[in-house]
Amino acid sequence: MKNKLYNILIIAVLVVAILLTLSACSLQKNKLYDINREPYTNNSIKFVTEKEKYSADDTVIRYSVTNISDEESGINSDSNCFELHKLVDGKWKRVGTKIDHFWTDAALILMPNQTETREIKLDDYFHLPLENGKYRIAVEGLVSNTFEIS
Repeated sequence: MKNKLYNILIIAVLVVAILLTLSACSLQKNKLYDINREPYTNNSIKFVTEKEKYSADDTVIRYSVTNISDEESGINSDSNCFELHKLVDGKWKRVGTKIDHFWTDAALILMPNQTETREIKLDDYFHLPLENGKYRIAVEGLVSNTFEIS
C-alpha cells in the first residue's frame, strides 16, 4: 500500500512539473499585436535586410537603409527605433518585445547614396527562437523587404 501511494505521489509530482514547464514555455511566446499605423512608401530610401531567409537559430538581423535620391533624406537616428512585423493570415502583425524599448525623435540625415547599416540582436528584444514565417522590419512606418524565418 505504501509503495502504491509513493508511486502515485511521484506521478503527481511529475505531472505538475510537466505542466509548469509547458506553461513557462507558453509564456515565452512573442505576442502579436495589430499595427498602429500603416507603412508608407518612401521612394528615396532603399530599406533591405542582409538576407532574404534566416534560420530560426539566427540571433542577429542586419539591415541597411540607403538614400537613393539626389537630396538629403532622414531616418530615426536611434537603432532601437524599429518594429518587427509578422505576416499572419494575410495581415501584418507587430511582434511584441520582451522588454519595453523606447527611442528618441532625433533624425539621422542621409546624404545622397549614403548607407546606414544596423543590426537587431534578436535575443535582446524577443523570445527565441522566432516562429517560422514571413517578416519585415519597420522604422517609423517605413518597411523593409519581406524575409523568411524557417
